[in-house]
Amino acid sequence: MTKSLVELEAERESLLLEFTKFGDMRRGSISEVYRRCGKDNCACAKSGHPGHGPFYAYTTKVEGKTKTLQLRPGPRLEKIQGEVDEYKKFRNISDRVVNVNEQICDTRAIEEPDAQEKKRRSSRVFKPQSARRSKR
Repeated sequence: MTKSLVELEAERESLLLEFTKFGDMRRGSISEVYRRCGKDNCACAKSGHPGHGPFYAYTTKVEGKTKTLQLRPGPRLEKIQGEVDEYKKFRNISDRVVNVNEQICDTRAIEEPDAQEKKRRSSRVFKPQSARRSKR
């Protein structure tokens, strides 16, 4: 079911109001990893053992380069995880705003200029001269 222009504009307005509610945010992702220590007699060396951990890595792009910050469980990890989650919400709302705007653009009627306006516009069209001049 297609929405009317008024409904779409109201939806866009409510989405834009959500931007005022965002807190601290940062781009990137946090991954949980388990590592093997490399000691032959350690439990992590046995097959089926996941390894030591979990360890957490916050990864982001800075000026085109990937930067990774190693994190341990605790307040710093929780703070960064909250900021990354907030950024994901921001991206989601941004995508929804763009989608609604595209629907608004598709829904708005295209206003055709009247015939007189078309004639005036065509007479004002700039016609560049050829780059080569004739030898006359």
